[in-house]
Parts: sequence; C-alpha cells; structure tokens
Amino acid sequence: MVKIPPIANLQNVIWHFKRRQNLKPTKFILTIFLLTTLVACGQKPKTNNTVVSQEEIIDSLKKTVNQKWIRQNPELNTTKPSFFNKDNESKYFLGLLQISGQSVPLTWDDNLSLLQFILTLDNEINIKKGVTADTNFKGTKIAWEKNIYGLVWFNDKAYKATVDNWHLFGFTECPGTIIFPNLSFKKVADIPNAITNNIQGLTILPYNENIKIKSTETTMTTENGKTIKGIGYDIDNDAILDIFSYSEEIDETTNYTRLYINASGQWKCKWINLDEACI
Repeated sequence: MVKIPPIANLQNVIWHFKRRQNLKPTKFILTIFLLTTLVACGQKPKTNNTVVSQEEIIDSLKKTVNQKWIRQNPELNTTKPSFFNKDNESKYFLGLLQISGQSVPLTWDDNLSLLQFILTLDNEINIKKGVTADTNFKGTKIAWEKNIYGLVWFNDKAYKATVDNWHLFGFTECPGTIIFPNLSFKKVADIPNAITNNIQGLTILPYNENIKIKSTETTMTTENGKTIKGIGYDIDNDAILDIFSYSEEIDETTNYTRLYINASGQWKCKWINLDEACI
C-alpha cells in the first residue's frame, strides 16, 4: 500500500486500441481475443510500497504521456443554470464511457485529470510497474485500497460501479499512436456481442444515486458563431442540459472529443480525448 500525502488543488487489460470499428474484422477479433486471454491468465502482481506524493506521481506520468496534442477549447454561448454550480462543480469528474469486448466499462484519461481527481478522493493506493502491472503490456497500474464508486450509464440505464484500476500500458501494437491511460470499472452487466456493439455512454464520479440521465442530439453555438452538433445530457430532470459532448474530426484517422459541463450557465470543458485509428 502506498499512502500519498494530499496536496492542494489537484484536480485491466482492457480495450486499449481505440476506434476498433475501423479495424479489419480478422485483426479486430484476434486483438480482442488476445486481450481477453491476457486478463484470464494474468498473475497477481506484487505491490510497490514506496511512499510518494501525488505531485511525484503526476509529474512522472506527464513525462510518459504525450500532452502536445491538446488543443484550445471553443467557447460556447451561455445557457440557463442547472445541476452544476461553483459549490459542486469541482466535486465531480465526468467522462465519456466505452464498453470493452469483455463487457468492462472504462473511460480514458488522456490528460491525467481523472487520476488527479481520484487521488483527492482516496490517497491510499497500490502501484504496480512493468511486468508486475501486466506481464504482456507492462506499464503502470494503480489500484485503490478502498472501494470508490462511480455512476456508469449506457443503453439508457445507470449502474453503481466499483473502480477497478487505472492503467497506462507500456507499449502499443499501433505504431505512431499515443499511448493513453484508462480507468476501468468492475463489470456491472454482461453485454451481448460486446466486441462488435461499440457501446458508449457516460461516467460520473463519485456515485450519486439522485442523478438521472437523459440524452438527446443537440447543437451548440460558439461565441464565434459556429454551430456544433453533439450530444446533450440532462442529469436532474429539469429539461436543461447539464453536459454536452461532441467529436471533431482532425483528419481521416483522428478525432478529438470534448465534454463540457454547464456550471452556473457557463460551459466549461472538463474532459478531452484524442481518438486515433489503429491502422
């Protein structure tokens, strides 16, 4: 167990290869089978008991995870206030959700903001590196001593899910792409044809049983007058959108996704994801 001294103002083998729908069917199935086998056969690793600070962890990981891809976020026109405000907006983390081929819910942590947030909820962790993290993909894996619960929502249904681990793989089978970490939850349901269904949804941490999610296709207008098509989410049943996400095509193999929250009527970008095709 590693206990991390808190600092102020910080904000499995799973589906590592993004945009699998772009892979050729044979390669797609073989890759999923490989990942499934790795999870089933993985050995229990030893724990790193070194005492380190949150700053040391994040600073070390920033040297590993490329951050040069991050872009400026468009400013969206204001809206009516709803769920999030100055008192609670920093108490939640939100991200888009994917379901792996093993029916495991996961979200990406491209800029390390999710790891920073969870470390403020619980600073007692186990850190595993190299082959102790994963015998095949190595990297860095972090798990929490106590259960942390999040809300995962997909197929119009919400679940209370337990955080499993945060994992940054040590290498990728997709040359030329950036390796990003992800946070996986323990499985909440068996999803038929999970490998090919490409199910997506939303995750909110920590879990709040009062949150009820409804989604709709919508458009937003930027302060520069540009119209953006995306998905809006109402999480408190007041017919006012609390969350907005959209994906911007950078080129034929790369998408850049942003998620905003409505904080007292101001749209603030809280989660970003660079989605690169594995070619």
